[in-house]
Amino acid sequence: MGFPIISDVLDLVGKAVDKVIPDANKREEIKAKLQFAVMEQALEEKKLVFQDLENARELYKEELREQGVYPLVKSIRALVRPSIAYSTIGFYIYAKIHSLPLNQSDYYLFYGIFAFYFGLRTVEKKMGKA
Repeated sequence: MGFPIISDVLDLVGKAVDKVIPDANKREEIKAKLQFAVMEQALEEKKLVFQDLENARELYKEELREQGVYPLVKSIRALVRPSIAYSTIGFYIYAKIHSLPLNQSDYYLFYGIFAFYFGLRTVEKKMGKA
C-alpha cells in the first residue's frame, strides 16, 4: 500500500473481520466497506494536513511582506483600536460633563467598547493570546 500505518490498519481490519464474520460473502463485503472507510478517513486527514501546511505558508508569506513595511505604517495600524476606544471614552466624558441626553442603547455601546478594550484585551494579554 502507500503508508505503512494505513496498510497495518487495513491488515488489522481484514484479520478482525475474518475472525468475527463466519460467512465468506458477507465477510468480503464488510471487509471492503471497512477498508474503504479507513482509506477515506486517511485521505481526509492528509487533506487537512496539507491545508494546515498551506495556511502556514500563507502566514509566513504575510510575515515576510510585513518585514518591508515602514515602522510609521505599522504604528498607524496599531493605533486604530486604541484611537476608537479613547475617542469613545472622550465622548462619554464630554456627554457626562455637558449633560447630553443619552439613552440606554448609548450606554450599552459605551460599556461594550469599554469591556472589550479594557477588559477582554487585558485578560487576553495576560493569558498570552493577544
